Amino acid sequence: MTSSHELRRTYLFSDTYGRSKSPFDQDDADALISTDFRSFPLSHVRREFDIYGRENVMNHMVMLILEMHKETEKSGHMSEDTKKEFAQTSTGIFINAAPRTETMQNGAPFYLATSGSVRIVTTDLRALSWVKGKIETLAVLPNNDNGLYGPEEQFRSSYTPNMMLTDHGLKLEEQSLDLIPDFDEQKWELAYVDRFGNMISYSRNPEEHWKEALKAEKENGGYIKLIVGNVSQRVKIAHSLRDAEPGALVMYPNPNGGHLEIVRKWEDGEDRYTRLHQSAYLRFAKPDIGSRIRIR
Repeated sequence: MTSSHELRRTYLFSDTYGRSKSPFDQDDADALISTDFRSFPLSHVRREFDIYGRENVMNHMVMLILEMHKETEKSGHMSEDTKKEFAQTSTGIFINAAPRTETMQNGAPFYLATSGSVRIVTTDLRALSWVKGKIETLAVLPNNDNGLYGPEEQFRSSYTPNMMLTDHGLKLEEQSLDLIPDFDEQKWELAYVDRFGNMISYSRNPEEHWKEALKAEKENGGYIKLIVGNVSQRVKIAHSLRDAEPGALVMYPNPNGGHLEIVRKWEDGEDRYTRLHQSAYLRFAKPDIGSRIRIR
């Protein structure tokens, strides 16, 4: 048996690990993390992902991990013994993106947020905006006199993952949850791009955007004009990827959560080059994570 809330899974996201900004050259964090929880919930996991130039992806990753944790706790395909042991473990998320922009100062301080048995250490509280209502506690490690590193330390992120442990032994200062920025209730944005250039969007009310899309499709004769960032494309509407027309750009609601996905469905016989270079991500000219989405 494991000790209570043993840190079993750690996911580290930093702008220091050194990888390409392109999703085609990145590990697909969404796919890997989902597999960890759904197939290997009791395994010891430690994964690292570089987020340099795409820091906005962290809202999606934090939300995904919290959702996977909840899904695993209530899983219908796992044994009761597995779920019982899983409940005695914890998951750690580490987020480091804190450039130094002021003379004689460290970057932003490291915060520790908790949600159930998920512990999130982050320099950027914006990464908690989507899940603000699920955060239970928030504390900060002062940059000075913290017992961990000195004021001239240039590699704080080599020390601070320690905060994911429940017995870290550090003196943290409690903070108000009001420090976490609110997410704009009206915003619809690009949340994630996977290994194949498929795009996942996020909004508080995906059902409203879906209704808007169905209305525009009817008015335009079978398609909508979708704008991601500053690029507009004709997009077909489908109720699932299976229903989508091969070769077309399509938008459909993901069955898990209802968030709208924008993809290009592959055609039979296409080579890998065509599949990637005709992907939704490239058709919309490589939009940044966080780009606004709207229907014209």
